[in-house]
Amino acid sequence: MNTPLALPAELTIYSVAELRRQLLAHVDAHAEDDACRLDAGAIDQVDAAGVQLLVSLARTLAPLGRTLQLGNASPALVAACESLGLSAHLLNPCQERATA
Repeated sequence: MNTPLALPAELTIYSVAELRRQLLAHVDAHAEDDACRLDAGAIDQVDAAGVQLLVSLARTLAPLGRTLQLGNASPALVAACESLGLSAHLLNPCQERATA
């Protein structure tokens, strides 16, 4: 089981290019794991580009038989996912209820 990668406070169009590189390195470093685990508790700014990056990562992992697991989803991330209609695709239902 891999250690979750802590996502930064800002998950916006201004930070996704660099974060994408970090996420892909994390995925490669833990290629033997069935899930890519991310700690989303520090996120306080998120926009559609940030959520899109997470959706893209989940879709990249799926054909490999792997999943994206977002732990400790912050209220900002939960609100953004709900606003974009992507809660069911990115968030664990228990997380949504606990942090919404």
